[in-house]
Amino acid sequence: MTRLRGLAAHYTGRERVGPATMGQVNMARCVRTDPPEHMNYEVVRNLPQGTTYQRVADAVGLLMSRHESLRTTFHDGIQRVAGDGELTVEVHPAGDGVTGRVAADLRGRRFDLAAELPLRVAVIAGDDGPEQVVLVTTHSTVDAVGLALLVADWEELVRGRTPGPAAPQPVDVAAMEGSPAGLRRADAALRYWRTQLGRIPRSTLTVTVDDRDHDWSLPRLRVRSAAVAAALARITARTGTSRSGALLAAFGTLAGLRAGQPVCPIISISANRFRPELREYVGPLAQDALIPIDLTGPAFDAVLRATRAASLAAYQNSRFDSAALVRIMEEVAADRGVFFARDLVYNDMSAATPAGPPLRGVPDERAPGEEPDIRSAWLPDETLPTRVSLWVNRLEGEVDVTLWADPRCLPREDTLLLGEGVMRLLAEAGRRDVPLADLPGLTGITPLRRDGEWLVADSCWVDLAEVRRLVADAVPGPSSVSAVPDERLGHRIVCRLAAPVTPEAAHAACLALLPGRMAAIAPHHYVVAGVAEGTGRPAPAEVPVPSRAPGPYGRVGGG
Repeated sequence: MTRLRGLAAHYTGRERVGPATMGQVNMARCVRTDPPEHMNYEVVRNLPQGTTYQRVADAVGLLMSRHESLRTTFHDGIQRVAGDGELTVEVHPAGDGVTGRVAADLRGRRFDLAAELPLRVAVIAGDDGPEQVVLVTTHSTVDAVGLALLVADWEELVRGRTPGPAAPQPVDVAAMEGSPAGLRRADAALRYWRTQLGRIPRSTLTVTVDDRDHDWSLPRLRVRSAAVAAALARITARTGTSRSGALLAAFGTLAGLRAGQPVCPIISISANRFRPELREYVGPLAQDALIPIDLTGPAFDAVLRATRAASLAAYQNSRFDSAALVRIMEEVAADRGVFFARDLVYNDMSAATPAGPPLRGVPDERAPGEEPDIRSAWLPDETLPTRVSLWVNRLEGEVDVTLWADPRCLPREDTLLLGEGVMRLLAEAGRRDVPLADLPGLTGITPLRRDGEWLVADSCWVDLAEVRRLVADAVPGPSSVSAVPDERLGHRIVCRLAAPVTPEAAHAACLALLPGRMAAIAPHHYVVAGVAEGTGRPAPAEVPVPSRAPGPYGRVGGG
């Protein structure tokens, strides 16, 4: 790519040092380990006609002066905010495909969070001056809502206008989190997670996969409907559930129906902007909210009410010390013999999307048997380390969602049934309280057929054949695995080993191989020839349970 001489964008501000926020620590870890194309944000904007190079440089400098997150580097849990300085803005001549290539280059390079300010800017220049700007930042700087706020400020500044007062800066937010009240909230969040992780199913998809050398290039299904937007308004009026909450409930209901589970745990990316002073915050606040959706009610309204209550509790407990949560996950994994899969993710980004036009021609009620206007289309594959993720693009005027699905876990035909089924359920729920028994006929989704040795143990669907493979791979020598009825667990899985190994070491070896084996859990009880019977929990220090690997099941939070 041809590159012209760069522009100098001058920024000003005071130098500051303080602890990193919980959101910064969480996402900085991911930025350092996950592929940069997953963790970096790219924004391309046309520039107003007549924009000069000096106006672009001034706007970049003002943006950085206004938001300390753009001047922040990270050093062992400490954030350092730069004072006055200069950022070089690249300038490239316009041409076929130039903008895309420049954006891909800026986004595709990992940020050095200790040595590089987290903003890259390039201008695409035509014969008459600047035409487009490319802005690239990263997830330790902003989340999706923070990015939308940052872009809104850019649009004001490049037009010579002054945005409103800035929200608290990250150093100030860290001080709030370190206050007695902030520490109490964080401790409560960890207690909530420990309780939920101790009882929910470990996976909803329960398909064993091998992620070695997997490129995470996934199909994406976009589904849209204006009729469902109208139905959501009626559902909200009838039940008090928010539009987003109703969509979440429908997603969990049908995923749980397919899995044959009475509870469907979903990770929802929480924006954590409940406090008024944080609503305009330009920084990473988004972290995981763990929402167990109860599907034991007779009809969908009961699921809506249960989801509303569960969501409130989950979102209130979605700001936490991510390193402490990883330790809790490891402790629960050792105690239960499971590895939480994080295989269903809900990411509502509609707040960052302008509302659609007013509804026209959408009747309050459809005629009996009339189909809602559900439109679906496959989008080009893109890379994202996820199993199944529902991204909400729009909820007002038109419901517009994108369903990402790993076809090894959710084949394309099932992805289509789930994406369109969510819309069909909501369209019908706008007219009546839909009995859960009606869902297979309404959506085409039925419980998975489980042949072989499937059973329920500790709320998890488990394939005994997969447990045998797990034990054989983890512990050398002959072994056998069986299940016996258990009043508390449903079934207790017993492993008999001939190898000279302790129950604790055998359990730790099984735990180490659990990631990716969503149809297996580690045995509850080990019997070793020549060694007294016993449980393998907790694992001893000499055979530690390894830290969770980076990726969709190792990351804690994001969005």
